[in-house]
Amino acid sequence: MKRLGLVVASGVLALGLVGCGNGPVQEAGETAVEVAAAMGVEGQALAAMGMDPSPAAAPSDPASAAPDRADRRERRKARVLLRKNVLHGEAVVQTKEGTKTVVVQRGEVTEVGDSSITVKSTDGYTATWSFASDLHVVRHSTTIQPEELKAGTEVGVAGAKNGDDKVARLIVVPKP
Repeated sequence: MKRLGLVVASGVLALGLVGCGNGPVQEAGETAVEVAAAMGVEGQALAAMGMDPSPAAAPSDPASAAPDRADRRERRKARVLLRKNVLHGEAVVQTKEGTKTVVVQRGEVTEVGDSSITVKSTDGYTATWSFASDLHVVRHSTTIQPEELKAGTEVGVAGAKNGDDKVARLIVVPKP
């Protein structure tokens, strides 16, 4: 699972380095990455973008965390870079079942239907995502129903690419 997460993070990092635009910076904790990892490659991709599906946790023992501070600082720099730059993109990852194309997008909801959502990124890119049967929608660390999303809401969406179609498996509404 760590290798898969590294592949997704590397792919999203490459997308971020090509200068996809500017987005809001949000605080994210290690807990967010762990929760996102449990949600699959889509969760990992959104965690790499800085979309936090869980509350940040403070280390229980500050003394034991000291040796890892430099490492955490470096990881945080990478996350901040991604959060500031990635608006949308895709990465091909290796899974047990073969390769899978993971698609991510950050933007504003323009339309919510019974089985789909349309999101527009700040650079004008617009995509319509159909809802997967196992869709998770998370707002401020709480699971909600897709119909609770409204036009104008900022979201991060991740899912699979199936031909030209995008299938949303995870939608995160970041904290303001």
